[in-house]
Amino acid sequence: MHFMLLIFVALLCVVVWGFFHSNPEGVPQGRVLALNVVIVVVATLAGAAIGYLLYRDASVVKAGEKGLATYLGIMAGGTTALVVMIAGGLVRNLVVFPLSKRAAVDPRR
Repeated sequence: MHFMLLIFVALLCVVVWGFFHSNPEGVPQGRVLALNVVIVVVATLAGAAIGYLLYRDASVVKAGEKGLATYLGIMAGGTTALVVMIAGGLVRNLVVFPLSKRAAVDPRR
């Protein structure tokens, strides 16, 4: 179980790093920041909601196994947050700020 949490933490670090290091260039940074905040808040709320619902359901079904219910809630909620953040980053880079809407950026920079 500890190994799975370690893998989850590693994935969390990679996804968060990738999300913020793939910001589109050549667009207003204020708009990118605002969209990033919205995506992170939605991902956090979705993860918390899914995690809590799964924890609540699992703790009622298996009343003597609160530890497993907690683990399932954390893993499911965290995975939901990661998927929402990845999808939000893709929408940000491909739909909201596509290459056609970006200003030219000096490649030597």
